[in-house]
Amino acid sequence: MTTPDTAAKTAVLRALQIIQTAFPDWTANTCPDGQGGLWVELTGVPLGLPYAQDDTFLVFLLPFTLPSSDIYPMFLRADLSRLDGASLGEGFAVTQLSWPAEQAPRPVVQVSRRTRGSFAYQTAAQKVSKVLDWVMTR
Repeated sequence: MTTPDTAAKTAVLRALQIIQTAFPDWTANTCPDGQGGLWVELTGVPLGLPYAQDDTFLVFLLPFTLPSSDIYPMFLRADLSRLDGASLGEGFAVTQLSWPAEQAPRPVVQVSRRTRGSFAYQTAAQKVSKVLDWVMTR
C-alpha cells in the first residue's frame, strides 16, 4: 500500500503561481488532490453579458502530471443562466462536484472544452483564459 503524496509537485505550484499572477483580482483557494496535484477554486470571476449573473467561481484540477496534461475538468456556478432565457447549449452540463475541499457534493455546471494541439505549449492561465473566453461567447 502506498501513501498518497499530498504535497503539490513543483510544476503544479508553478502553474498556480502563473494563474495568481495572471488573475490578481480573483481569490484562489486550493486543496491537494492527494497525488501531487491541486484542486483550485477561483472566486470573483466576472461574467456579465450574456449571463444573468455578474460573477462566478471556477473550480478545476491542476493535475500532478503537469505540464504534460490538460487542465480539466472545469466547473462554474450551478445557477448559471443566460439573460435571453436560451439554454446554455453544447459544452455545458449540470452535475455535482465531489472533491476533497468539501464534505458534500456541490451542484455545478461543468464546462467541456477540448484543448486543440499539445497542452504542453499552453500555460494554466492560458487554459483558464481560453475556457472563460469560450464561455463568454456562447
